[in-house]
Amino acid sequence: MHKRISRRDALKAGAVGVLSGLAACTPLATPTRALPTDETLSTSLPVASTTPGAAPATDADASALINELADLATHYLDSLDEKQRANSMYPFNDPELTRWHWTTPGAFRRHGLSIREVDMDTGQRDAAMAILQVSSSASGLQKALDIMSLQNDLGNDPNLYYVTVFGTPGVEPWGWRWEGHHLSRRFNIVNGKISVTPFFLGAWPTVNNAGLKAMEREEWAARELVTSIGEAAIFDPNTLTQHVTWNEAYVSPLETVGVPMSSMNNDQQALVMEIIHKYLDTLPDTIAASHLDRAQAAGFENITFGWAGPTEAGRPYYYRLQGPTFLMEHDNSRNRGTHIHSVWRDFAEDFGLGS
Repeated sequence: MHKRISRRDALKAGAVGVLSGLAACTPLATPTRALPTDETLSTSLPVASTTPGAAPATDADASALINELADLATHYLDSLDEKQRANSMYPFNDPELTRWHWTTPGAFRRHGLSIREVDMDTGQRDAAMAILQVSSSASGLQKALDIMSLQNDLGNDPNLYYVTVFGTPGVEPWGWRWEGHHLSRRFNIVNGKISVTPFFLGAWPTVNNAGLKAMEREEWAARELVTSIGEAAIFDPNTLTQHVTWNEAYVSPLETVGVPMSSMNNDQQALVMEIIHKYLDTLPDTIAASHLDRAQAAGFENITFGWAGPTEAGRPYYYRLQGPTFLMEHDNSRNRGTHIHSVWRDFAEDFGLGS
């Protein structure tokens, strides 16, 4: 049984009012982390690392995060009335757990409670936001808010994102999900582990009228990489028209294409690690470290990079990074290369069902 925490404690990290700026679509600075250097990217290939200057993540860190998430999710559910709670909760073994999508709510009906004012009051929205904040790094929270704010450019509601809880917080297995157009985040706790995949990030437009670039380096680091490697990395001169795994509940490794890290020079390896970190650094350090440790144990040298489509700026393209433990697909084939879909899948831990 987890204690009920006060609203003040739930929002101590500054979640109060953070959603109020979405309608204004004001781009905010995104914190950055140091990129790999030659010391970590030598001929022996990269070494997994966490935030520069921070102590290595431990099992105790993961346990503390799990407990904090349980407290915050309990606080959120306690803030709801009976009808809201019924709409927001599902058993962990419900098929809804693996039912997911990144498209607009009009094209895919979502279950749970949206963060719109008609569905949640200010206190409930703050409580939901507090869970997302603790489930993210500072840069990860900002990226989520940036992606949500881009809905203004499309004429969509930037608050049409849904919160769903699976199981009972603090009683494993349990989890929660935050999902809407171009953003699908989930955090399932099973056997003392946190699963965050499938993990979807998208952006349209890639640059809006205010200059917001929600996924700039995810695009440009890969373009720099394929330009550096050349034709060996290009497995198809034409872009794919969507990411291969779509919204499948379970995925297996795709065909190996492109070039392995073992044949890349230091600069090319650094670009691969930059792309990987752009995704993992959106997560708390303990979760990011777990994924990096598993990728390293399976062999960074076995990670491959493959590109499909033209390499010139402003042209549609697709690329994938794949290792023994994960698949990352990035599809920018729509709207003349200004509409990104990207997804991170874990072959063993998607939805926490392999934990």
